[in-house]
Amino acid sequence: MAYNSLEAIAQANVPVLLPDTCILLDLLRSPRRENVDGNAMLAGRAIRDGVVQSEAIGCVVAEQVRNELNDNLQTVREDTNLALTKLQDEIARIDKWSEALGQVSQTQIGHFLTRVPIAEAVMTDILGAALTHATTPDLTYQAVVRMSQKRTPAKLGKDSTKDCVVVESYLDVATNLRNLGLTADIIFASSNTKEFVSGTPRALNADIAADFAALGILYSRALHETRHLLGLPQPQ
Repeated sequence: MAYNSLEAIAQANVPVLLPDTCILLDLLRSPRRENVDGNAMLAGRAIRDGVVQSEAIGCVVAEQVRNELNDNLQTVREDTNLALTKLQDEIARIDKWSEALGQVSQTQIGHFLTRVPIAEAVMTDILGAALTHATTPDLTYQAVVRMSQKRTPAKLGKDSTKDCVVVESYLDVATNLRNLGLTADIIFASSNTKEFVSGTPRALNADIAADFAALGILYSRALHETRHLLGLPQPQ
């Protein structure tokens, strides 16, 4: 059983994951992308097990994130299936090339496509066990203020309201958890680094770094980093 309230998470004093839409969709993206590999999926499984089975961590998902997942999930699933189908076709073509040069080759990768629903299940398991933090009128107002002030993740010339709602939602969650006595780490995870990091070397933007520091929030930009910051072992 996963935690059913912020009070329960605070009482258990376990690390807390606050994921954005991008980091969750990374669990379903095509493995032909450089940031999607075995380590990423092992990390995803570890996070799933920590949220769903062992209760080693708590997880809260902003309502806005759930809405964005509903809007984007089918497209990402189709993109992943298409990318793997194209790879399968390419390998078949290269097999024919090899055969024409005297070496019979029948590379089998059809099983890759059977892994897509397994990957999606890791994400849906996390979502099914996570709490939801509702978008209130006050959070929407705070998000509009953040955007008007061009504070991270707002960008000049872009409607960043949704991104700002996610950030304000998670700042609110962290505030509530700290007020309830949680002293464990809180991890905000987003692979959407173009909105959150800048400079050389790349570092979290100073304005949101200050917001996070005030509440003891750590920032993670990848699944394997998230697993590490949550203190979870990696499955074998």
